[in-house]
This record gives sequence, structure tokens and C-alpha cells, in this order.
Amino acid sequence: MSIKEDQIIALAPDSSSAKSGKELAVVSKWQLRCSSDKALWGHCQGSGKLPYQTQVDLQNIAFKCSCPSRKFPCKHGLGLLLLYSRDPGAFTVTDEPDWVLDWLNKRNEKVTKKTDQESKPVDAEAQAKRAESRAKKVSGGIADLQIWLRDLIRNGLINLPERAYEYWQTPAKRMVDAQAPGLASMVKSLGNINYFQETWKAEVLNLLTKMYLVSEAYKHIDTLPDDLAQEVRNQIGFTQSKEEVISQSGVSDTWVVLARTLEEDEQLTVERNWLFGLNTKRFALVLQFFVNRQVPEFNLVPGTAIQAELSFYKGILPLRALIKKQNNTGLFVSPEGFGSIEKAMENFSATVTQNPFYDLLPVIFNQVRFLSHEKLYFLVDMDGASVKARISDAKAIRILAISGGKPCHIFALTSGDAAEPLAVWTGNNFISLP
Repeated sequence: MSIKEDQIIALAPDSSSAKSGKELAVVSKWQLRCSSDKALWGHCQGSGKLPYQTQVDLQNIAFKCSCPSRKFPCKHGLGLLLLYSRDPGAFTVTDEPDWVLDWLNKRNEKVTKKTDQESKPVDAEAQAKRAESRAKKVSGGIADLQIWLRDLIRNGLINLPERAYEYWQTPAKRMVDAQAPGLASMVKSLGNINYFQETWKAEVLNLLTKMYLVSEAYKHIDTLPDDLAQEVRNQIGFTQSKEEVISQSGVSDTWVVLARTLEEDEQLTVERNWLFGLNTKRFALVLQFFVNRQVPEFNLVPGTAIQAELSFYKGILPLRALIKKQNNTGLFVSPEGFGSIEKAMENFSATVTQNPFYDLLPVIFNQVRFLSHEKLYFLVDMDGASVKARISDAKAIRILAISGGKPCHIFALTSGDAAEPLAVWTGNNFISLP
């Protein structure tokens, strides 16, 4: 079994589902328990006359159940997978029955159909008209943004902590109207800065500098090299269509799933999944968006590895990618990282030299100690070099619990002068820090 119990619990939509799933992870609750290399299936007696038919796709971690629950995965799917992780010998190994095989085939057909649809050509003329219209709106919005930025600098930053929430919303809404969501997000980030910390001035200046750099670059976008022009468009918020990305040649590898974070924006949930290719030695950021009770297309479980083909978005040293095809989910394999903090920071500097728009970059620290000193946290390598860890006390306690102050492996996002740990592992113990 490639998924551990805590990783299965992490798939639960809420704590009550996790609790109910644990209660169902016993042999006596299941009249039928079967497995194959591809799937699990079973019958669980509910309140009705007929038992619920529950199925789990083991290769791509997906669930289906005949129960009326609107939660996904439901308690039956969680219970069946938990039972298998604890006691695979309780399952009869056999071929999939028709009702399971039909479901697996339909899932494969859906992926194939989606790929075919995304490969269809688009109306180039209509697309060009939309692009021209948007370009005019963005140019107008950037002109207004630069006036706002100059006024902000002219009036000084000292009074920014006193500014009301609405102060940041006006320019942000203007960027939304100008169809520049990337710039809108940067403006909103100014309002989310902790102005009670000493570092707020540097954070504000970094954001203002980035906003001006992006807006000024867009004014000269026709003179920029293709890859730099695309990166500027990415920062502005121009999206590359899934059809365009999927049509590109993919990168096949064993991708280790290192971290998953969720961000709620009104009714929209943004899921960020960080992956690392064991052979290609490159990182990938897979974003998934879903609303309300919708579920993500792929269940990417931190602490596992997937056999998959990824297509990367265009840009300079791109990180964001789409899963073009996923073949299997397997055991976690510790990826190669940096044993030296100095080399990790040199790599950061080299990367931002090529792409100055990156604020945070993924990095794997191998054999570093996580230490506390005067209410601050640090990552310290074997040579004694250190970098400040930006992390909450609760997460720091979890890292200390698994490492005991001894060398461990940490996946983090770094800004060059600090690191935000998102996962830690030592031996077979892997902890995600969402």
C-alpha cells in the first residue's frame, strides 16, 4: 500500500468524515472486500435494504460510492481505503467485476475525451479580437496604476499602517476592471502585510518595485524577447489556455508530491501542489481550482510519488504545470536536494537573475537541523551555515517532534533571506505542513 493512514485522513473533506471513516475501517463493517492492482471495492451495509457499493481507484486515488452523501470522498470510501492500508490481507485479490471495471474505463475515457477536446483548434480570428481588446484595457489600467504608485511614493509610506482596508481595494478593483488580475493580486497583497512587524517597510517596497517593474515592462512588451514577454504577460495575469499547454510535449517522470496548500477566496478554493521530478530534477507547481462541494480532478497526496506526464506553462524557468496524464501512485522516494545552505542560496540568486519576477522559489534542504534560538527558528546545515525559518510555533513543534533536533530533510519556499518549511521527512516518517 503506497498511502499511509495519515495521508488518507488528509483526503477527508472534514473532521466528521475522517472520524466516521476510521469507524468504518474494520472488517465487520464490510460484507465484501476485494482488491486488484488497480482498485479496491466492497459492500458496506447502511440503513437501507441494499449495501452501499464503494470503489477506490488505487492508481490515481479516486473514489465512488452509491451512498447518498454529498461529501467527497465519503466515509465509506475513506473507511475502505483505511482498512486496506491497515490490513490488506483482509481483501480477496481477484479481477474487477463489471461494475468496477466500467467505472475505471469511464474514468480513462473521460481523460482521453478531455485531451482530445483540448487539442481541437480554436477560432484564431475571434481570439485575436479578444486579445486586442484586452490589451487596450490592460494598457489603460497600467497607466492609472503608475499614477497611483507615483502618488503613493510622493506622499511617503510612513502612514500606510493607518490606511483603511478600502484604500487598497480601489486600485485593486481598477486592475480587475482592466483585466490584469495579476496586478490586482499584488495590490491586495499590500493590504495583507503585517504592519505591526519591523519588516513591513521592506515588504512594501519589494511589492511596489515589482509592480512598477511589471507595469513598465508591459509598456515595452513588443521589444522584449519572446520568453521575457511571456513572463511579463504571466505576471499581468494573462492566462495560457489549457488547450495550448496540453498540446505541448510533456515531461514524463516519477514526480514526488511534496506539499499541498489550500487557499479560500470567497467561494473559490485554490489548491497548490508542489511536485519534484526524480529524474529531471525539476520542480512543478500544479494548481487546481474548485468551488463549494466540487472536488479536484487529481488527488495529489503529499508523501507519495506519481508516474505522470506534465506539460509546463511557457515562461522563464517555468514552475506551473498541468498533469497531462497520470499512470500510477506509488511510494514516496526521498528526492535529492541541497546539503549546503550556501549552495541553495546561490541557486536562488542564479534563478532570480534569469527571472527577476520570482518572489519565492521551492528548495529541498538535505540533512539540515531545525533549531530554535531566542524565539526564532533556523535551518542549520552540517557546516554551521543557517537561514531563518519563517514558520508558526505549532508547525515548528511538529518539525521538532519528528526530527528531535537531528538532521532531517525539509522542503521549503525561500525568498533568499528566509525559508518557509512546507514538509519534513526523516527515514520513512513524512509530515506535511499545510
